[in-house]
Amino acid sequence: MTRALRRTVGAGLLAAALAALALTGCAPPPSGGGSASLPANEDQLIAKAKQEGKVVLGAGGHTREQAQLLADKFKEKYGIPVTFVREASGDIAQKTQAQITAHALEFDAVSLNDEATLRVWTDAKVLADPAVANRDQILKPLSNPQNKYLPFTWGALGYSYNAAKTKPETAPTTWDDLAARQGAFGVADPGSSGAALTYVAAMEQINPGFMPALRQRKTLVADSALALTQLLATGEADFGIPGIEADVATAKKGGEPLAMGYPTGRIGALPSYVAALEQAQHPAAARLLVRFQLSPEFQAAQAGIGSRSVLNGAPVPTGAAPITEDRLVVIPAKDVKARKEDLKRTFATAVGR
Repeated sequence: MTRALRRTVGAGLLAAALAALALTGCAPPPSGGGSASLPANEDQLIAKAKQEGKVVLGAGGHTREQAQLLADKFKEKYGIPVTFVREASGDIAQKTQAQITAHALEFDAVSLNDEATLRVWTDAKVLADPAVANRDQILKPLSNPQNKYLPFTWGALGYSYNAAKTKPETAPTTWDDLAARQGAFGVADPGSSGAALTYVAAMEQINPGFMPALRQRKTLVADSALALTQLLATGEADFGIPGIEADVATAKKGGEPLAMGYPTGRIGALPSYVAALEQAQHPAAARLLVRFQLSPEFQAAQAGIGSRSVLNGAPVPTGAAPITEDRLVVIPAKDVKARKEDLKRTFATAVGR
């Protein structure tokens, strides 16, 4: 079985399991005490978390560097070790769903880029309310006071380019300028990338003429973020669409001369979410971990590794452009899912496929 086919089969099994869970509305039997049994007092919560002695994170929405920073800072503050499993968001979703179905939760908390799965788990009462006190400080376009899952970082969906070929001072400053540039465009396939699918949806609001304009340009379709950055690094492509800050930061740390472009005006935002699981084996530590990740202290620490904060007034990561919340375009997961085939057709027409 090919890797692509395995991924397709896995996604199908996850979808079926999620559908069944949504229909039954049943969470697994308790393996921990559940969030209802947790103390409201912060000191008592910390004491209980220390008693539990550990917390396990399924890190699908974190980069490895983000997960390691969280583990280090959490242990430094509370003395509680964090074990994390860092895999692609879809893989962590499948592993978590398998644990839920088997009534054998190993993860206490999960992070995903896939909001649609988190919505299903919310309806099925799988997620615990982390009782975060500073929800009102979260950037409004990213915030929903009713969600049990919370954004912990976000990336701007601009464009990327090879700074060895295009000097930053000459880089396009608007979407129209980018569309008019000569050269090859590396474009992520929305059929294999959730970020690319979200980008196509966002661009319909931001600049509806941008994607159609690509038909007049040389386009190279990449089936992954890694393939897209490789096209830029090797010089096969001059511009990458979309540019995802975390991917560009990773490539730069690897020595590649990549840079982000931030067109003026509105820009798409791609949040990553974290949630505690209702029947976690270490429920106090799970709640504390989510709370800590949303704390001003940790959100500021994230900036040191290039991750954007979700809180108002937090520092902007070094090398990233400041972007005010009124510029952000966040497309709800349910809208992207409902229009998936239309968006893929829009993309196919734009790149001449």
